[in-house]
Amino acid sequence: MYSTTTKGYVRVLEACWKSKIPLHVYGGFGIGKSAIPRQVFKAKAEAMGKTYLEWEHTTQDQKIECIKNADKYFIFCDQRVGQMDSTDLRGIPNMMNTEMLQTIPYAWVIYFTQKDAHGVILFDELNLAPPSVAGTAYQIINDRTISDRKVGDDVLLIGAGNRACDKANVFEMPSPLKDRFAECEISVNSEEWCEWASGKVNSHFVSFINWKPNLLYAPDIKKGDKASTPRGLERASRLLGDMEITDDGAFELISISLGEAFASQFMAYIKCYKQLNWEAIYKKPEQVKAFEVDKLYAVAGGMTDQFIKGVKDERFDEMMDVVLAMNPDFAIVTLKMCKDANKKKFTTQIKKCKNFKQIVKDHAKFIID
Repeated sequence: MYSTTTKGYVRVLEACWKSKIPLHVYGGFGIGKSAIPRQVFKAKAEAMGKTYLEWEHTTQDQKIECIKNADKYFIFCDQRVGQMDSTDLRGIPNMMNTEMLQTIPYAWVIYFTQKDAHGVILFDELNLAPPSVAGTAYQIINDRTISDRKVGDDVLLIGAGNRACDKANVFEMPSPLKDRFAECEISVNSEEWCEWASGKVNSHFVSFINWKPNLLYAPDIKKGDKASTPRGLERASRLLGDMEITDDGAFELISISLGEAFASQFMAYIKCYKQLNWEAIYKKPEQVKAFEVDKLYAVAGGMTDQFIKGVKDERFDEMMDVVLAMNPDFAIVTLKMCKDANKKKFTTQIKKCKNFKQIVKDHAKFIID
């Protein structure tokens, strides 16, 4: 099976949307199989001038409005097939009709079978569903009909599921059905994740993953312990909020989000971070040349955190002095993290920096698109 990274996944989604060819995507848990399509199609809805809504987060009144004015909306609908029975997809039989057997469809079915409907139906956990339920979903995807109603022409159908190696008790899709889908497997890429996560996820996690990329996705299939995943890193970042990673309780929140194995290794990063004397570093930046690798990643994460929280131009100049004193690899990591966190703010401050010309000379391709 063709394997691609998250950026490749975005390209595949764009092509499938344009052609409306159904896609089945496989991948480990917590890596963005459903989150990435949400981001892609939210942007697409905005470009089309339509209101983007996620069906499971709409009110009853919003659902009615979407059905009445389907052309104004772009709906993303995540249907967890692994938690369904066949009537959840086919609809409930209408026993009041004595002339022929018909079904009463669910509201999401009514929307997506409107002529002017725009959106995406993601049949998630598809290969976790019993064969009878999965078969109904496959029929919907292949025939583009639900409850004897035709799915709108501007609706994309996607299936998603885990792999057999994830020990998720999945059912294998029959080969004849596989042939009806475009199909790919998504793998995590630490460089792409760090680029995306800067400014969205706690900068110390981003720096740590730059240091130890193998921990971005590290499920413990044998022991069944809590895994570290991209989704877990986002969860840990939300739990920490404004808390400093050195505060009491941070280890606990990281452990419940990413597992004790990850948290224990992250403590080595925290230990290095605690040792940093920022005023001394800014006063004498050349001292970073003697720092060990783990301490340099702590410097990169700490300076990015300070940049995100807001620094005056004088402090930003001092930060760039440190960058110029760093080994080029770590200078690049720091510059990219800051730029990816807030490109507009970074561009403004870097242009006013006293060492702008030297930074451009040394690292232009990493700070200028």
